[in-house]
Amino acid sequence: MGAKSVPLSVRLSKDDATYIASLKAPDAVTMSEKVRHLVREARIAAERGETFAGVVEQTEDTLAPLKQALDKIEQNQGGRSALLRALIVALPRILAQLEAADVDGDPPILESMTSLEADAASRIKDLLDQMARLCVTQQAPCLDPDVMREKIADPLVELVEIIKSGPK
Repeated sequence: MGAKSVPLSVRLSKDDATYIASLKAPDAVTMSEKVRHLVREARIAAERGETFAGVVEQTEDTLAPLKQALDKIEQNQGGRSALLRALIVALPRILAQLEAADVDGDPPILESMTSLEADAASRIKDLLDQMARLCVTQQAPCLDPDVMREKIADPLVELVEIIKSGPK
């Protein structure tokens, strides 16, 4: 049995009405169809945001223009950015891990946050391992081959030296 439509009357600002009227949505021509499209999209986004996989997908969608621009540079100009590629892969999963945190008290919040902390530390360690690998060569496989050494490796080595020379 099909779901019945529920009539709904709303008042919108002129700007919102203009936005909806100009909205290009598949199979939505009338204002009503466009509003239904927006509600459906909002519901899908909210449901996706409730799972680890959904948050990963949402964040990947957000980063898609960056990935496409990088793809284009790699295809047309032969450039490469292992740094940006690593971030595009790692950040959606790190964010999803944080979003998926159970902070409602079951399991107890301390247990949940301790587990989250350990999982986040593992994900960050994996990302740092990738960054360290990019720093070990003079010329990293990045759009600017010196960026890893200048921005990460050299300052990190300096920090390690300060730590080593400090009081024990």
